[in-house]
Amino acid sequence: MAKRVPGDRSVVPGYVEPMLATADGGRLRDDAKYAYEFKWDGYRAIMRVAADGTTVLTSRNNNDFTGRYPELAGAMADALGGRRTVLDGEIVALDEAGRPDFGLLQNHDTSGRAVAYFVFDVLQLADDVLLDHSYDERRKILEGIEPPDKNLVAITPSYSHADLSATGMTPQDLLDVAATSGLEGLVAKARTSKYRPGRRSPEWLKHPLIQTLEVVVGGWRPGQGNRGGLVGGLLLGAHDRDTGDLLYIGDVGTGFSHQALLDAQEKLAPLERARSPFANAVPRDRARGAHWVEPTLVGEVVYRQFTPGEHRLRHTAWRGWRPDRAPSEALVPQPARSTGR
Repeated sequence: MAKRVPGDRSVVPGYVEPMLATADGGRLRDDAKYAYEFKWDGYRAIMRVAADGTTVLTSRNNNDFTGRYPELAGAMADALGGRRTVLDGEIVALDEAGRPDFGLLQNHDTSGRAVAYFVFDVLQLADDVLLDHSYDERRKILEGIEPPDKNLVAITPSYSHADLSATGMTPQDLLDVAATSGLEGLVAKARTSKYRPGRRSPEWLKHPLIQTLEVVVGGWRPGQGNRGGLVGGLLLGAHDRDTGDLLYIGDVGTGFSHQALLDAQEKLAPLERARSPFANAVPRDRARGAHWVEPTLVGEVVYRQFTPGEHRLRHTAWRGWRPDRAPSEALVPQPARSTGR
């Protein structure tokens, strides 16, 4: 955390690297030691607020999001009463039914679609740094904060076993609610867990309803037919978990709007390079005519299957760019375990 400068009320607290969740292996934990939160479909962001309300939004990889989402700057000032604060949450764009929509978030710059900040943790309030407080203690403090405009900032719900039992529900029932509502899934968080900046902790367990993967774009293939002159497909990579090599793992050609194809062309053109950035061979039919690019951009795909022997994603669809991720975070999927709802 940054040191306070006497008399300067515009100084925001220092950046805190977000704590990350671990995959639960397809088994949703049903245990009183956990609390359950919905998994939102947006950009993870830390909100840091100075005593005078000056606000800085930073992504998971410490990119500054403040100018990109000016509607969120100052949105919490009236609620904090001059207290310097650090919040953890997700920037989301909502569809007409009030559900987070990642595609709308991707098009925020051109569509003018409003965004909201969904808060699920508090890391500092006034001079109290809360990282060593338990999850339950931090949630109690967070729930004492009342956002002035809940269309801009909302404190997201947390459900204990007792909360669910009181309404005759189980964690599985809550997961079914997430599925029915079109949400990403659930996160189970140990109620005694401290906040561990930058760590992917088994104290937080994510249970997604769809399989998504962060990927590094290493090249593109020209389109044919009505995509002539545009991107036809992106060549995807991820880093080997042992060696760190960037491996080709497949491609994606569906899930793009016309505008998304234009945006991809604009992003990739300045990154052209002569050779493939992948450490392994790209199949000849995919490499033929490919335009290789510097592997600096991260995107996200949804996929149905990953075959470890071939290192191939199957049945992919594009979800969008991930400016909140670093290329080093894109890792080859681990072998699938037996799963179940």
